[in-house]
Amino acid sequence: MTNDKVHYPNFNVMDEEHEWDPHTRQIIEKRVETKSYFPLKYLTEEESRILFELCTVLLDDVRIPIISFVVHHFDTTLTASIGESQRKMGIPKQSVLIREGLALLDQTCIKLYNKPFKDLPEKTKKEVVNNLTQGNLPLQSEQITIPEMDFIQKISSEAVSAYYSHPTIWSEIGYAGPAYPRGYVRTELGLTDPWEARKDG
Repeated sequence: MTNDKVHYPNFNVMDEEHEWDPHTRQIIEKRVETKSYFPLKYLTEEESRILFELCTVLLDDVRIPIISFVVHHFDTTLTASIGESQRKMGIPKQSVLIREGLALLDQTCIKLYNKPFKDLPEKTKKEVVNNLTQGNLPLQSEQITIPEMDFIQKISSEAVSAYYSHPTIWSEIGYAGPAYPRGYVRTELGLTDPWEARKDG
């Protein structure tokens, strides 16, 4: 994210971490500790590289710590034993959808451009993602077919969810983080508590 996209350049949500309860503080602090993201448990190194490049395009952000956190979110989700809440009939479970989708994405790019996805020029990566979202880039081999629109929608949904749970992004959009146990005092329209973000810095 470039500086011109940041609405609150002087706000840092982590300045208020002393107000959070210990459990919440521990969870959020881990989100800014890049070293805690690795090693990954589910994704292979190659899968994580493809996913990393895919997320930089989808999120329009090339910052390594933040996109690494997003990839880590995928890895944690796929490692967890918690099931999916809903899935359309005929769509493979998310572990298959994501893993096979990433592999087929790379194979398709090699067939079309003689390069894996991660090595494509930025403009071509964007074209590939655009074709996926429109259902114009079939992901299939002789053995398996992955519905491309469901694949990219799943990647987009999980990527956005992780992205907007990162404290750096909270700061940039002016989200002041957990209100518990402090709570809000100024609830009138247009008023903010002293610890909330203001556009005047």
